[in-house]
Amino acid sequence: MNEQERRSANLLGAMSLLVAGAVRDAVTEAVGAGGALGEALIAIKDQPGRTADWLAGVLHISQPGTAHLVRRLTEQGWITRESEGRRRPLRLTPEGERRAADALAARQVVLDRLVERLSGAQRAQLAGVAEALLGPEARSEQTLAELCRLCDRAVCRECPVHEGWRKCCSEGG
Repeated sequence: MNEQERRSANLLGAMSLLVAGAVRDAVTEAVGAGGALGEALIAIKDQPGRTADWLAGVLHISQPGTAHLVRRLTEQGWITRESEGRRRPLRLTPEGERRAADALAARQVVLDRLVERLSGAQRAQLAGVAEALLGPEARSEQTLAELCRLCDRAVCRECPVHEGWRKCCSEGG
């Protein structure tokens, strides 16, 4: 790898920390609680009816950590745990829906502020780069959920991650 390639990779790493930190802070402020609460709300909003085990995998947290997270979400009145045989699907309450919507709106404000610094051509280039990096990473439904756990699906109608997962599955990958 030459010097320019190493620099590009290094800048990508720094940019990812900038974006991740800004989004995390905005989601935390909108939800009024830190940790994985905001991510959990958005993930459950996106895929209601999934279980705590699924949520643990998406958020990369332990079983005890997930139990604590689900308990906190329930105590806040943001989710319900229904009983369907042995399954206990997670669903947002109306207040949970509002909190998830607030978190997504706060996330969008931060991302808009960052993207506003770019010219139209740079924005198009950024979208192309993001699509090229994200699409091939979605090798499973789990990876799809992990990568899009903070996405506002209504904004990205042609999701490169979902398209990558679809291609992977149709090709037997």
